[in-house]
Amino acid sequence: MIKITYQILINCIREVVVGRTLGAMPLRILDGKDCVFRDEDFWMLAEVETHPEVMRWNIDVYTSDRNEMYRAFKESLEKLRVEKDKIFLVGKLNDKVVGFVGVKRKSGGMNHIGEVGISVHPNYWNNGFGTRLLKTAVKKAMEKGFLRLEVETLASNKAMIRIAEKAGFKIEGVMKMRIKKDGKCEDEVLMGIVFQ
Repeated sequence: MIKITYQILINCIREVVVGRTLGAMPLRILDGKDCVFRDEDFWMLAEVETHPEVMRWNIDVYTSDRNEMYRAFKESLEKLRVEKDKIFLVGKLNDKVVGFVGVKRKSGGMNHIGEVGISVHPNYWNNGFGTRLLKTAVKKAMEKGFLRLEVETLASNKAMIRIAEKAGFKIEGVMKMRIKKDGKCEDEVLMGIVFQ
């Protein structure tokens, strides 16, 4: 009886603390400022960001080269601890990076606003991981004094729109023919959340 009750308690805690689980291990969300990243973490981050299905939805593509993306993540994350105006959270499952979310503070008269970028490896889509990452980033941004967050995404990216809505973002506008990808112009949706 005690063993069964203990297992039920553990399962309930898992559900409350981490939401969904995949297999036996829950998604862990780590603050990049508090992490010591291993070389394989940089490779996994690069793999997520350069995956063709992820690249399909990216508006600002830095590079599709995994080696170059590895170097970019390594340089950026080594500076992260001293950068006050950035948030970077990593989602791990069974010690494997499955996604990440970043918030970067705008400058000048818009320095109360954070721009949000999020990527989840396609193998882990439709498990609630993107929603959990974004909700955690929203909470962190509030703690850090951001007054507003913005997400820009392709109007055809219904999954990202749904994730942002679940995290409290609202569609504020659609910019027609804003993004040119693969020779075709696409609309872009601006979503925002304001903290009061």
